[in-house]
Amino acid sequence: MGFEAICGHGLLAERLWNDIRLKPARGYLFVGPQGVGKATVAGALAQALLCERAPGHGFCCTLAPCAAAEQAKASSAPVPSRQGGIRCQCCAGCVQAALRVHPDLVWVEKSADRTEILIEQVRDFIARLHTKALRRAAKVAVIDDADTLGPAAQNALLKTLEEPPGGALIVLVAQDAGLLLDTVRSRLRPVRFPSLDTEQVAAALARRAGLDRAEAGALARLARGSLGRAMRMAEGRMPPVGALLEALSEAPRLDYAKARALAQQHFADREQAAEHFELIARLLKEIVSSKLAGSALPALDEESSALLALTAKQLDTPALLACAEAALRAADAVDRMANPRLQAEQWWMAVGQAAQEDK
Repeated sequence: MGFEAICGHGLLAERLWNDIRLKPARGYLFVGPQGVGKATVAGALAQALLCERAPGHGFCCTLAPCAAAEQAKASSAPVPSRQGGIRCQCCAGCVQAALRVHPDLVWVEKSADRTEILIEQVRDFIARLHTKALRRAAKVAVIDDADTLGPAAQNALLKTLEEPPGGALIVLVAQDAGLLLDTVRSRLRPVRFPSLDTEQVAAALARRAGLDRAEAGALARLARGSLGRAMRMAEGRMPPVGALLEALSEAPRLDYAKARALAQQHFADREQAAEHFELIARLLKEIVSSKLAGSALPALDEESSALLALTAKQLDTPALLACAEAALRAADAVDRMANPRLQAEQWWMAVGQAAQEDK
């Protein structure tokens, strides 16, 4: 299906493809908010180069889960486009690129249990990139979460970024380019990815997660232009909308012990805390907008909608706005290296006090 299947960034991917064909840079730096599709575009470019049936912007993969790819993930085995009697419409190159097991694709990202990409991963990345391409003319190399690279790991990359081996395409993907060394940034062509339009996220969410338009629209607004974040919410993964709303509905009965437990449960690390503070701020502002406009609250699932309505009853508009602004300040403080659990404890205590004063 090619680049047209990329939510919101199809034209950007097309321009990048033309750039790579006509006048490629030594490397590219994809920068933008979390979950807006930076890694998806990097993967699409890889498939455009590695597709064996229709290489180019119209590569044969649909960018949607297919039976062969899903079965391969479950078995942890690289597969062609047919495995165990299951056939998909993608060629072997596309399936293997999508699973990131193609011999000419080198993909590195932060492990789920780590806060940064290890220098050992970078050394392996460099070693694999310098081996000869096996099935295509050149290799494709992607470092996702590149802004988690430490100074030593970044310095180890400099020579490779300065002289990519064998015409390899190198892409670094990051949320915050400011965390990369000047010497790294200067060797890469920056490509900025904006947040997605809410309607784009809602349409993609309805299509991929099977939600009705009302619920998809509500989650799209909460996701702040990030399809990845919206999909995690729809799948009940992270962030936990229902759990945070349940905690908010208990605001009039919050004490220090409960505030501390909530901080430990939902704000244990920096990334989680920033994500959840921003989500809470968006939930509270959705309630305020509903109150001021006299409109319906966001159409979430039945339980979350009931909890949202209860929170709207328990806090008046000034208290809701104060709590939302305090949540954004806490998120900013966490980004500036403040202790996330301490910020959360203080915020929940302030919410409890506001709710009790409203009674």
